[in-house]
Order: sequence, then C-alpha cells, then structure tokens
Amino acid sequence: MGEFGAFLLVGFLAQLVDGALGMGFGVISSAILLGQGLPPPLVSASVNAAKLPTGATSAASHLWHGNVDWAVVRKVAGYGAAGGIAGALLLTSLKGPVLAWLINLYLTGIGLMILWRGLRGIAPVVISGNRLRLIGASGGAIEGIGGSWGPIVTSGLLGSGLAPRYAVGSSNISEFAVSAVVFLTLFAAFHLGHWGETGDWREVLYPVAGLVCGGVPAAFAGGWLAARAPKRPLTVAVGLLVLGIAAYRMLG
Repeated sequence: MGEFGAFLLVGFLAQLVDGALGMGFGVISSAILLGQGLPPPLVSASVNAAKLPTGATSAASHLWHGNVDWAVVRKVAGYGAAGGIAGALLLTSLKGPVLAWLINLYLTGIGLMILWRGLRGIAPVVISGNRLRLIGASGGAIEGIGGSWGPIVTSGLLGSGLAPRYAVGSSNISEFAVSAVVFLTLFAAFHLGHWGETGDWREVLYPVAGLVCGGVPAAFAGGWLAARAPKRPLTVAVGLLVLGIAAYRMLG
C-alpha cells in the first residue's frame, strides 16, 4: 500500500502538470517507472493503460471548457494512431542494451527540450505548422516506443501558432485516442509472445492503480488549468525531473 500511495501522489501531481501544460503525465510516469528498472514494453503498456481513464476525464474537461479544435484533432489523432502502432511494434522488436540506450537518449533529449522551453518561455517549433500529420505521426511513434506524446505534439502545435488553450486541448483529445491504440497493440503483442522475457505485468499493478486513482481527480481540472496555471516554472521543473532520471539510468 506504500507503493500505491506513492504512485497516487505521483499520478495526481503529474496530471495537474499535464492539465496545465499539455504534457507531463506520460513523461513523468514513464521516467519514474523506467527509473525503477522496469522493462520498456511493460512501462509503455502500463502508462498507456493508466492514460485511458485519466485521459478520458481530462478530455471531457477540455471539451467542457471549449479548448478543442476538431480540424486539428482529425489530422493529428489519425496519423498519431498509425505512428503509435509502428512505435509499439518497434519497441517489442528491440533488445537489451540498444533499447536501454534509445530510451536514455530520448529522456535526455526530451528533458533538454522541455527545460529550454521553460527557461525561454516559448515553445520550440518542432515541426512547421502546415504539417499536422507529421506532428501526429511523430508524437504517436514516440508514444509507442514508451516516450511521451505531449512534449512533441503540444510543443509542435504551440510552435505552429495555435492558441495555447486549443493546442493543449486538441493534443489532449488526440492523445487519448493514440494511447488506446498503443495499449491495444502492446497487449496483442504480449499475448502473441513478442515481448520476450520482460517480467510479469503484476509488477506494475499497484503503480498503475495509483497513477489512475491519483490522476483522475486531477484531470477534472485540466480544462481550467490550461488557461490559468503558471507554465514556465512547471515546465522547468518537469525538464529537470526528466533529466535527473535520465542521468540516474545512465550512471546506475
């Protein structure tokens, strides 16, 4: 129950950050689970499973507050789902040290990008604004390999000039759909025996339950937080956390 309580707090705080920034729940949860030494396919499946109830609640909040641009969602979500399937299949085919270093490099790169965004108070232009499909596909592929959708897609939409509330809300709605597709892909791969020796799913039962129980209450405030929370200090804190966990994994 101590582990459950710790992850309940992590889920609550991570979802509050996610509601404010359009990123945070996935990258924080994944980084902490990876820091515990859990195998990447298990981490990706677990975090995407936790995102289903928290994402649905947060999506409803953004819908209620009118933060969604459906023209953006249709392009980003569709190509994000395709990228998510490709990323999930790649994740289950990579082995040992190669996968570990890929994840470490991803965490370092994303941590630096988030920190830069927070310190400068701007969203980096990850992909040009007229390429919503590429933004979605890139974010989906990163989500599939166990990374986080928000730092790629929300930053891309903001950098493309979309108003912050619509960038966060549209990214959030799209992420829910992509998380469902990634989870189902990994679930099917597990039952077909493509994970190899990656541990027992019961290892993450308490962490995932804690993330969900902590994240769902916080998700109700997502739409409200998107327009009001102090974004720069939260962004810097998330970047530093991710970089710290990446350093711990590489030095451990």
